[in-house]
Amino acid sequence: MIGAVALILIGGITYKSIQTPSLPTGSPIFSPGIHSNIQTAFIDVWQEYKELHSYGFDVIQSNLSSSTMQAQPVIDFSDIFGKNRRYKLDVAEKVLDSDDLFIADLPDNVLRGWFAHELGHIVDYENHSNMGMVTYGIRYVLSDKFKREREHEADSIAIRHGFREDIIAAKKYILENDFISPEYQNQIKKYYMSIRGAELCPDERIPVLPKVEI
Repeated sequence: MIGAVALILIGGITYKSIQTPSLPTGSPIFSPGIHSNIQTAFIDVWQEYKELHSYGFDVIQSNLSSSTMQAQPVIDFSDIFGKNRRYKLDVAEKVLDSDDLFIADLPDNVLRGWFAHELGHIVDYENHSNMGMVTYGIRYVLSDKFKREREHEADSIAIRHGFREDIIAAKKYILENDFISPEYQNQIKKYYMSIRGAELCPDERIPVLPKVEI
């Protein structure tokens, strides 16, 4: 029998109690009824993020009120000072603030770009301990500068994994689509890498060199 599960959302981080059963790792688990187009696009992207293959991952169709997709770590209270966790991606039925744009009907390259960005967030999360993710979530909510940095880094990670064209396709779809609200488009412009930025973003991480006084 499955025990009680405590779910607490703090700055995009999901916590759970230790009573939940262990789930197999390696392959994503999709919620019942999720469209095959979503599953196919996600698997295409997931295969290129090999560093995440050892983690359990759930893709869940959800009713999201403030985003279209939301990647979150699922952290055990019992390991708050460690790093053991699984991940989940909540996917809305429709693009935020739209009445007719169903996620399952998006072009394949747009779906891949969207998923590549979200998995970029997961790779970024891997740089933080469970306790560090608490601070991460608080800063993401309170600091526009920090939020912008993390969204740009997620795009950069996606590009380094080979999804430059898909990232650009997703951005163009959002910013040039008359069926997407201006409010959502302005949010994308404010926090996310621009189309030109994605075109110029290097394929490899460039190390920050120390300043040398001559």
